[in-house]
Parts: sequence; C-alpha cells; structure tokens
Amino acid sequence: MSGVLSQISALLGYSASSSQTVVVRIGDQLIYGWTSVAIRLGLELMPSTADLTITETSPVTGTLQNVSPGDAAELYIGLDQLITGYVVAVIDTESAESHDIHVQIASKSMDLVDCAAEFSTYQMTSTNALAIAQKVAEPFGISVSSIGGAGDVNIQQFSVILTETAYEVIERLCRLAGCLFYDLPDGNIVLAPVGSDLMASGFTMGENVEQRQHVRSMAGRYSTITAILASNIMLFDPPSSDGKQVDQMKAITAPGNAVVTDLDITRWRPLLIPVENGDADYKMARTRVLWEVARRAGRSRQITVTCDSWRDSAGALWRPNKLAPYTDGNGVSTNYVMGEITLTQNPGGTRADVTLMPRQAFIPEPLLLPMASNEAVRAANS
Repeated sequence: MSGVLSQISALLGYSASSSQTVVVRIGDQLIYGWTSVAIRLGLELMPSTADLTITETSPVTGTLQNVSPGDAAELYIGLDQLITGYVVAVIDTESAESHDIHVQIASKSMDLVDCAAEFSTYQMTSTNALAIAQKVAEPFGISVSSIGGAGDVNIQQFSVILTETAYEVIERLCRLAGCLFYDLPDGNIVLAPVGSDLMASGFTMGENVEQRQHVRSMAGRYSTITAILASNIMLFDPPSSDGKQVDQMKAITAPGNAVVTDLDITRWRPLLIPVENGDADYKMARTRVLWEVARRAGRSRQITVTCDSWRDSAGALWRPNKLAPYTDGNGVSTNYVMGEITLTQNPGGTRADVTLMPRQAFIPEPLLLPMASNEAVRAANS
C-alpha cells in the first residue's frame, strides 16, 4: 500500500476500503469533511471534474491554507483513487453567518482539451493511432495506454491541423481507429473498445434505485438511411428516354445497395448520407448506414437512475464504460453501458446519478483510412 493510501487507511479506519468518504490530497495535506461534493465522470466527458465545498468549522485533517489554482490534486473515495489533476479554482465565500470555501478540481486531461497540439512535423506516415496519441499527450505529462488492442490500427498518412487542440487530434485518431478514449484515475488516458466488463451488481427499481428516468425518443431517427454518391455525373448523363428517370437517378447516386430501414420508424423519414471519396466497392458505405441506424436507435433509449450508493455489491465504484444490469419494476433485467456518472454528497445524502445506454450507442463512426481513400481516388481518376 502506497504512502498516501496508508495515511487514508489510518484516517478512515477499518471501513476505509468500502468508505464513501471523499479525501483530497493537495500538496502534503489530506482534506476531508467536505459539506458538499459533486464528481462528474464520463465516457464522452473530458476532463473528469469535482466541485467540493467545505466550511471553516468542518472537521478536517488539513486546512485549505496555501491552496492555489494550479496545485496538483488527487481525489480519493475511501482507498479508491478517482481523479488525478489540478486545482482549477478556489472560491472563498464569507458572510456574517458562514465562511465557505469552494474548490474545483479537474483531471490532467484538461490540458489536452484546452491546449494546442505541437509537433516537430504535422504530417505523419506509416504509424498507428496509439503511437500518435502517445506523442500528442507526451508534452503534457500524460501517458496513453490501450485496452484490448484499441488504437493498434495502421495509419499510413495523418495530418495535424496547426490550430487543433491535443484532444481534437486524439478524438480524430480514435474515430479512424474505431475506439473510445477517456480518463483514468491516475490522470492518464486510455484507448478502449466499448465496454464488456460487467459490474458485480447493477441498478434495481425498489432496491438501490430511488428514481429513474427512461427516455424513448424518435428524434434523430429515420425510416431509411441511404448512402449516396455525391458526383457531378448526374449533370452530364442525359435523362432516360423511357420515362424511368427516378430509377436512373437512383442507379447513378445510390450504388452498392447501401440502404437500411429502421423498422421502428413507421412514418416516411428518409436520410441521405454521402459515400466517402475512395470507397471504391462501397463496403464502408454499407457499414456506415448500418452504424447510423444502430447508434441512433441506441441513443434514443436512455435511462438515468439515481442510486443510493457509489459502489456495487462487491464494493467497486461505478465506472464509465462498464456494463451494469438495470432491472425494471417488472423484474426484466438488461445490461447497459454506464456513459456518465455524477457522484453527489451533501446534507441530503449520498447518491449516484448514472446514465445508461445500449452498447451500440457508443460504437464510433466507421471511417475510411486516409491513405486508402487517397489510393482509391487516384485509381478512379487514372
């Protein structure tokens, strides 16, 4: 057990491993006794953040003397590290009746989100997504790891736009590699596929769920999605003389049978999406329309639960990109991916607000790799 964990264990006693006590390390201070806590973690949320409030009379082991924005900070719940980053702001509010100190903390990845990516060269060849992401994050003291081979995709050609932030570069890389990326508790980031690890327990109405919100929506959903070839060929081909101009236009603009129907949408709601340049056999177009229907359907079925604990039955904290079963009032249980988690603690109690969606809601958009696109375009034009 590391030095800081030993100190926290001595501080919290025998229940430290399962504790829901928030302890923050700033410099050589271990601070607890927060009167208000709000911690936000997410699969599509970067950086992870914490908003903490303490009063001058709270029972703390450390004081907030000499705490300044920019100080290194580590946040623990019991013995579990949750955020490693920096103090963003310290807000001191004082009146005749009270003196509150509000501290805002963000993970190290805030620098990736805020700052420009800098390279010795902005044109890279013969590398892979993970290697480029590691190079992007290195100047900020952030390492990038991989789960299940995520990011191990050969990218023959990749260009960085001069004004892009480091986050934007990594986000674009992960789209090409077909993976996700998010914060780790130690302040580094990880490239990963959509989660498949199941928590020891989940969320059950009438047991650990105090409230749930189930959204069923058709916003952003379409009866058919068709990939079309946006080409000027239609400007130069004369109209069919047999009166079948519609069929002729479909043959020119919608090749490869890249069309999918969403059976849940009974009203006529068509969507057209462009075929990527270089998708010579339209394989990517067919994959893309399938993805469009699946992702939109997944996003339309969102459940948000308010749970009375921050941990599952095995004592593990709820974590983004983990699977957890949700059991409704009829006893029907379905596994969902935890997309966003907000942990709150105040005089009203300790709760977790967790957003759950099906796995397909998080699968990245399939894209044609740059070199493959360029080579196909050259072949078509030769």
